[in-house]
Amino acid sequence: MPAETTPASDPALDRPMAGVRVVDLSQGISGPYATKWLAALGADVVKVEPPIGDLSRAAGPWPGDVPDPETSGLYLYLNTGKRGLTCNLDTSDGRAIAAALCARADIVVESFPGGYLDERGLGYDRLREDNPAVVMVSVTPFGQSGPYADLPASEITLFALSGQMGVTGDPNRPPLKTGGSQPSYQAGLHAFTATQTAYLGALRQGRGTHLDISAQETFASMLEYYASYSSQGGEEYRGRLGNMISAIWGIYPCIDGYAGMCVLPRNYDRMAAATGIPELSEPPFNDADRRRELDDTLQAILYGWFAGKTRKEVHAVAMEFGFPAGYVATVPDLVESEQLAHRGFLQHDDHPLAGPLDFPAHLWVAPEHGWERGRAPTLGQHNREILVDELGYDLDDLARLRELDAI
Repeated sequence: MPAETTPASDPALDRPMAGVRVVDLSQGISGPYATKWLAALGADVVKVEPPIGDLSRAAGPWPGDVPDPETSGLYLYLNTGKRGLTCNLDTSDGRAIAAALCARADIVVESFPGGYLDERGLGYDRLREDNPAVVMVSVTPFGQSGPYADLPASEITLFALSGQMGVTGDPNRPPLKTGGSQPSYQAGLHAFTATQTAYLGALRQGRGTHLDISAQETFASMLEYYASYSSQGGEEYRGRLGNMISAIWGIYPCIDGYAGMCVLPRNYDRMAAATGIPELSEPPFNDADRRRELDDTLQAILYGWFAGKTRKEVHAVAMEFGFPAGYVATVPDLVESEQLAHRGFLQHDDHPLAGPLDFPAHLWVAPEHGWERGRAPTLGQHNREILVDELGYDLDDLARLRELDAI
């Protein structure tokens, strides 16, 4: 049955997910990213890893570029605030431990290929026999069904097959992916929100559900109007547009990098005044239709204006005159951002093994609750606490389980 959800008297527990028990069987990025935020909202998340550790432990960055599974920046970021348990699901004892955990859980998150947990007696149909209200969340590259369900995927595969690469980059050059692992993080964010919705339904109705989340579908859903060109109105697909859609909607080089703007007709007069170039406020450029006809000429003028300013000078002028423009921020820019500092966006931790770390600390700001900012667990850090204190194993059992490679 769902965990007790009566508001806790301890202020440290007064978070939206306090009292909710989550078993995190997932690896990589998507599932752990979802459960990271559940933990930050107060859920008790048990991170279940194979004895060799989560896949993310093999990814950097590492301090001094020295690989160490306990100091992986990716792992440490994705697993903050969780408790850690090692458990080998390919052993009968390991499966028994996982089953006992899931029987007590409100939510189970996993990222295995379809059928993997069913073959080990840990699939949703089996779990709900003992725990009818359990919510299981499966987040995988292509979902649990369909011809791609068993296809291995990397980030570039998901960028390509979601359609995002097809609309990104210069039209005269090969398509591009954006930086980072956006398909996996977006799938994780969808899993985070969908999990809370399903858990609310379980509380209200007394029965859980199985959420099947596809990273491909998640990322494809962000194609905006591109996907409707062929289905609505029969318009021809426009393809990649690069960084310059029009003179007043694009990215320009500056003295020290790049800045850009997205100026609509209602903002044009403010932008023209901000440049201090009189001809931009006069005919023909003050007429929207004529601007489109003379877009190349307007681009040439604006290239000259941007080239004489730094990125942040452009941003300062835009703030002063009130039109949408900004600089292309680097990662150091973000770390030093006065806006993010004002909102307490970065969490600092002097980690005993990895050294000083700064992580994004929240998804939103709410006056009623904060976010838990605990560290990620070391491999098997809470084995004894969970197995002995909570599941009833004794110390001899732990020794036996280690010998059998079950934990």
